[in-house]
Amino acid sequence: MQALATVALLTSLLGAGPPADPVLAEARAHVEVAKKAFAARKYTIALQEFQTAQKLKPAPVIWFNIGKCYDKLDDPTNALKAYQIYLLESPNAPDRKVVNASIAQMEDKLRARGVQMLLVVTQPPGAIASVIKGPLPAGLALQTPAAFEARAGTYTFGVSLNGYQKEERQVTMKSKGTVLLELVLKAETSVPMPPPPPPPVASVSPTPPDNGPPAAETKQGTVTVAVRPNAPPPPAMKTDRPVQTRPPPVNSPSITEPPRTPLASGPPPEPRGRILTWVAGGLAVAGAGAGAGFGVMANSASAELRGSLHTEEEANALYARTKSSALYSNIGYGAAAAAGLAAVILFFVEAPPSGAQAMTSPSGGPPVVLSF
Repeated sequence: MQALATVALLTSLLGAGPPADPVLAEARAHVEVAKKAFAARKYTIALQEFQTAQKLKPAPVIWFNIGKCYDKLDDPTNALKAYQIYLLESPNAPDRKVVNASIAQMEDKLRARGVQMLLVVTQPPGAIASVIKGPLPAGLALQTPAAFEARAGTYTFGVSLNGYQKEERQVTMKSKGTVLLELVLKAETSVPMPPPPPPPVASVSPTPPDNGPPAAETKQGTVTVAVRPNAPPPPAMKTDRPVQTRPPPVNSPSITEPPRTPLASGPPPEPRGRILTWVAGGLAVAGAGAGAGFGVMANSASAELRGSLHTEEEANALYARTKSSALYSNIGYGAAAAAGLAAVILFFVEAPPSGAQAMTSPSGGPPVVLSF
């Protein structure tokens, strides 16, 4: 009666998902076949059908039914393993007392053989648990959740899984009860190697250009003028006539006076505009779009996680995708807010001067602004 009640509970759990899920429909079909086979006392067929349904849509209550099948097939080790996993995954199971009674019966059967069960459970499952030292044969390995029939004594087990750090535990088995070893595996962290330093570059001192003899400096007030000596003047010609010197014209410019730069006759330079403002605004829009996109991805993964039953690996993947998408969404919104604030500030900083016209300075210096 208890097995039939648990099968009915299993059917209700599998029927709670969306009807359009083909995997759920296939798992439900295997459950129906298992129910009929169990009622007909075809326990091997029922066990196979329950195991197939568990792979398609894992549910804690299926472990109880698997344990019932093993119990009918007189396999106390695997029955005890299935009952223990059922209670681990359903700590608030309504039939916990009945399951504990079945566990006690299986332990009595193993004790009559002079052994007891060691159950190794890992998170995530699927690791390889192997015997390193102890009364069991060294090298004996099983996939977790793994059930070992062991005699009293001290054992050393190694647990390994690709992508996770290897674990090693020592367990002492006594003469009564089941020993449970639970391990949470830690992911491996790879430390990136620093890049090699760049090769040294030989420094070459530039050769100063040869510009002739150094310039002599003469002081005129507070301005330093560099005068380079010219070629030696020609010898003065001897003449009996006096040399007449003409004064320079009044309007003629001095040879030492630099030429004047005329005022710019072209139009004033156009203002640059608010280029940085538009750039910051575009970044704000892009950040908001990215945040919204990742937010939709996080909501989709969360809805898929809650919408139907999943394996442990699928549930962990969906949870990781929900968490990472939510983080990227927050980063996108934060970047959009920062870019938007920068755009507002740049809008006022880059505003062109009103009522002013730029004109080139006569001396070629900074522009002179004439206000109206």
